[in-house]
Amino acid sequence: MNENEEPIYDFSALKSFLLKKGYTIGTRQAYEAIKPEDVKPEDVTNGTMEFRDDGIFVLGSDGRERQVFLYKKDYRMQQYGKPRFHICKCETIDEFIRSGRFRQHYVRANTEPVPVKNLDNRGIIEEVSGLPLCRYCMDMISNVTALNTTQFVELLKAANGENHQEENLETNLFGYTRDWEYISKEFREKHNYTCENCGLKLEDDYDRQYMHVHHINGDKLNNNESNLKCLCLYCHSHVDKHHYKRLTSGANKYAYCTFIDRYADEGLWPIDGKDLIKIREIARKIYEGKSPIHITIENHYHGNIDNLTINGQ
Repeated sequence: MNENEEPIYDFSALKSFLLKKGYTIGTRQAYEAIKPEDVKPEDVTNGTMEFRDDGIFVLGSDGRERQVFLYKKDYRMQQYGKPRFHICKCETIDEFIRSGRFRQHYVRANTEPVPVKNLDNRGIIEEVSGLPLCRYCMDMISNVTALNTTQFVELLKAANGENHQEENLETNLFGYTRDWEYISKEFREKHNYTCENCGLKLEDDYDRQYMHVHHINGDKLNNNESNLKCLCLYCHSHVDKHHYKRLTSGANKYAYCTFIDRYADEGLWPIDGKDLIKIREIARKIYEGKSPIHITIENHYHGNIDNLTINGQ
């Protein structure tokens, strides 16, 4: 990048930079999530998808254009890293269209993470975020030296005005989106399983279940990174009284007591000594098999422990 070019430090700067270079970002309709889907020959021939120099578009559920990106689903990630993604009719995509043979397996999407078939890992499907931008697309945008899918998706949401509340999103029994498990895992990995509040880092693979992802504004459908925060179980439970009650009582009491017992000596939390004694007594009973709690393979806990009052709540 030239010294006189605008530095790209955040999404707003990146958006204005791209617009200044003539690239189209969000001049059409409100953002609608387009889940990863294979690109079929008929998508190209019947006009379901449109490839232009200013972007790649598909028809949304309301019949309006939505901007997406393309990437190769089958990829040797150990050998080449993450597959590159495409956001316009670059040289690679133009050849893909003109050949008409669809020898390469492309997927369209405008969400993250996306499924990639890792050919270097027995063809296992892995959920991947932060795909790097195709070099040809980068040349067409001009002077943008780095852009990944995480930034691009955030750009689309911010520029078009995210409309997730009006979407017919699939949710599980707890009100989270169906892909929340993948989003949460990717986010925790991105933060190296380190609590953004107290700084605790969980190295043990089993104990990493105690690192949570918190929705800052309480909206479980809003999975924007700006609305997420990586928190350990203790800090998550102390966000407010609602979280405290949910995460320290009933079936969740086992996880809470076990976690506090293991990591209280790190000295990161202001726990009253008497409360800690109570917690460790419950943890001891659990370790010795004297509690009525039964652990399933999914780490769901059932049963009851004597009522515990912690920090006066």
